[in-house]
Amino acid sequence: MSKFEGVFILTDMDGTLLDSSASIAPRDAAAIDYFIENGGCFSVATGRARGSVERFLPDLHTSAPSIVDNGAWISDLRTGETLRLAAMGSEAADMVEDMIDRFPMVGVEICLPGIQYVVNHNMYTERHHKNIGLELHRRALHEVAHPWVKINLLEDHEVLCDAMEYLIRRYKDRFFAQFSLPHIYEITQKGFSKGDSALWLRDHLGVLPENFYTVGDGTNDLELLAVAGDNSYAPRNAKAIILEAAHHHLPDNDSGAIAALIELLDKKY
Repeated sequence: MSKFEGVFILTDMDGTLLDSSASIAPRDAAAIDYFIENGGCFSVATGRARGSVERFLPDLHTSAPSIVDNGAWISDLRTGETLRLAAMGSEAADMVEDMIDRFPMVGVEICLPGIQYVVNHNMYTERHHKNIGLELHRRALHEVAHPWVKINLLEDHEVLCDAMEYLIRRYKDRFFAQFSLPHIYEITQKGFSKGDSALWLRDHLGVLPENFYTVGDGTNDLELLAVAGDNSYAPRNAKAIILEAAHHHLPDNDSGAIAALIELLDKKY
């Protein structure tokens, strides 16, 4: 039996696996290779679209399917296979039309498997696409085909807080929504958070709860950390709410956070 067989690390990317230059540091890459070569399951859980994650290949090594679009899509980066997909129905289109009418200044991105469209453009949608390295495709709302997997609202934080309150009041529990950054509010089908998909993937792989480890730094990682319980980790650069939620802390993302976790597991197993 390999040293790490049955052990699963599921990590966030930005601010966790990726350093401040948005790269995978050599120390972390070497540790991940060691973990995988010795039987470990390693993959990422990110708010990024799969196309944005693929920019990090082939440097990003995984040995299990990954979670993209903030939990809405489980896809194997090695093969392109889809394991689980949250298809948002016609109610999502009605909600977007309502939000644009109510908050016309808010940028709106519609994420489909493999591509995303901007249906209401602003400076934040422009900047977001540059940051994640995806070409900006603009479409009218009625031109965007289904299935949709995620909706991003982008504006100043104060405006998005108003939009969030309206969304909660008008649509109650019909969607799962949370901030990934102060200027990005992400909406998926209910039951498809990072945490929901992490549990599904853990069970799909047959990993025991005591051998399941999650790592994250942002508010959209709260559910991801919660499902790992005592095996939840956060880098020192994480937001205060995440440092409080995580059961363990690691060095910051510029100091080998993932390598440090693997070193701990190397001693444990």
